Amino acid sequence: MTTKPGKRDEVLTILLEAGKPFADNPACIFYLVYIDMQDPNTIWVEDLWTNKDDHTAAMSSPEMRSFITQCMPLLEGMPEQIPVELAGGKGL
Repeated sequence: MTTKPGKRDEVLTILLEAGKPFADNPACIFYLVYIDMQDPNTIWVEDLWTNKDDHTAAMSSPEMRSFITQCMPLLEGMPEQIPVELAGGKGL
């Protein structure tokens, strides 16, 4: 996602706080937030869920909607989502 200039740290704080409820959600395998080292306005979020329905339910919760409402005015447009399917490798 791309933040408005100077808003990256504010969005980063919101995203890290938003991820805390996922710690107790067994459907969330991981939720990671990255700072782009080449663009001061870009943040990457990587999350892995057991299935799409559980992810959708978590993102639709009132608590999560509050975080989304806080973030959206600080972003340049809608965050891009890139769905992927694990093919293999090390780490899980």
